[in-house]
Amino acid sequence: MLIMLARLLCLALMWMVCMPLAALAAPEPLDDQAMASVSGQDGIGFAVHLEMNSALLDGAVMNSRLLAGFTVDNVTTYAVALNVGGIIDMYAMTLNLRTRPDGGDYIDMGLPFFVGVSKFGFRALGVQTDPTAPITRNYGQLLLDGHAAMRGHVYLWAQ
Repeated sequence: MLIMLARLLCLALMWMVCMPLAALAAPEPLDDQAMASVSGQDGIGFAVHLEMNSALLDGAVMNSRLLAGFTVDNVTTYAVALNVGGIIDMYAMTLNLRTRPDGGDYIDMGLPFFVGVSKFGFRALGVQTDPTAPITRNYGQLLLDGHAAMRGHVYLWAQ
């Protein structure tokens, strides 16, 4: 019994030493035709942890702005979101390349299964011609706090 255990231990040690050496093989360059035949099988799965101006959650005083400008009759008006920020976590998103029945390719993006939000949003929304001026007419705020589950896919393809 002791001899069998020693042999198993020896095999395990040899495997742990030899496996990293096998991974040191040099990469091979692929031409366009070979690259087109590469298949990712199940695609790519990824998760996101986004902290944007997260110091706001600790009571920091900030004056960050997210702007979108619109010009009508030579007058530019800005939608100004004041102090955009918070924390967002998204898990179990996927990205796959698929082929349509007609032979064209499309991108299949799987929506995140879990979305967690911690006080993410903006503290004030204004519309004004000077993007740096204080917001005098506040149209409200949006703060999201909680979690949600999603299902579905977004498909993108070239026209």
